[in-house]
Amino acid sequence: MATDRFLLIKAWSYILWADVDHLLGQLLIAEMTDRIPVVYWPTHCIHNGFVHTNGYELYFEQINNYTIFDLANPEYTYYPPIWDSSSLLVEDHTKDTWVYRNIGDILGSKANVVVGDVYYNVYELIPFLNKNHVAYGMSVEQIYHYLMGKYIRIKPDIETEIQGFYNSWLKGSQPSLAVHVRRVDEELVFDTRDADKFDNQYWNKVYRKENSDKPVTRLYRYLKKGRYKEPNKVYHKDIHKLIEKYNIRKIFLLTDCKETIKEYVRLYGSKVVYTDCKRLGKDQEPTYMENPMIKRRRGIEVIKDAYIAAKCDFFIGNDFSHLSHAVSRLKDWPAKNVKLLYWAYKKRKYPVNAKLIVRQGSKVISLLKKVLNKLVPRKGGAAGDK
Repeated sequence: MATDRFLLIKAWSYILWADVDHLLGQLLIAEMTDRIPVVYWPTHCIHNGFVHTNGYELYFEQINNYTIFDLANPEYTYYPPIWDSSSLLVEDHTKDTWVYRNIGDILGSKANVVVGDVYYNVYELIPFLNKNHVAYGMSVEQIYHYLMGKYIRIKPDIETEIQGFYNSWLKGSQPSLAVHVRRVDEELVFDTRDADKFDNQYWNKVYRKENSDKPVTRLYRYLKKGRYKEPNKVYHKDIHKLIEKYNIRKIFLLTDCKETIKEYVRLYGSKVVYTDCKRLGKDQEPTYMENPMIKRRRGIEVIKDAYIAAKCDFFIGNDFSHLSHAVSRLKDWPAKNVKLLYWAYKKRKYPVNAKLIVRQGSKVISLLKKVLNKLVPRKGGAAGDK
């Protein structure tokens, strides 16, 4: 590897696991272009409150011994050309326009330093993989596992906390289930009658077809579309299935909501365990005005939850959550042991922690639904496997 070719990986968002997801895609680009990766999370990131420090190194071990200051060399060339040796620490607030961020230009740049500050999913990069690359022929999830295992190493003090919690609350209580439930977003409402107004991130197609071999079940699902989709309630159907089938002894709950803790303790009793961390009520707004030490504590809490969840035998999460995806990538789960939920309606995916309003049927259909409710067992909210 050349010693004068670098990929500076800056923060993409203000959320820790979202930036780790971004980092993994950029690390693949570094390997594809034979560049030395250098990670820099600036002080404005949500979990970095220290001035003149690299937020990434508050939680994870350095990938190598290079820092952003090693890249500030007046003799180096830079891409995108908006940067030079004196401006690397500056944030580009116009990056959302994607100017100079075309993947072909990024991969083909001859500059000494390429700055990666926009998000590329691994599946977007697969077509550009060389046949000699170790990831050639791997699936998207296999590549994420490979990158996570090779590069992401948490700090020893965080690892000690994770192991201590596991030994105290989960060790010897197999099989265990981890469940990640995001707080209900009261302001996020999807009315499928106005689907064209939705942001593109909620337009993902559902590629796995539902099993609908029985005509009665198919008819029931069609008529059931007029029902209100209640946020997060679909979790309980899958949790009860696992409890009945595998005799789950412990449920490790990951959530940012106080009401969710109360709900799960009421429903599952002493099976439920959870870490001691800051959670919000359903009407509380998050605040980021905290001192640096507390901000690091918040970062440790979300890392700790993910790694403890990965030590469990089963996992149910939210397909629209970076934290849930991180848990699914921290180890090679058996396919049937991990499930990321979403609402599915007309081949589109919506987050299960949001309200979903579907098209209402006629009075005749409403009457038929009542009849079918008595004849056919309810299936719960539509959810997809990951």
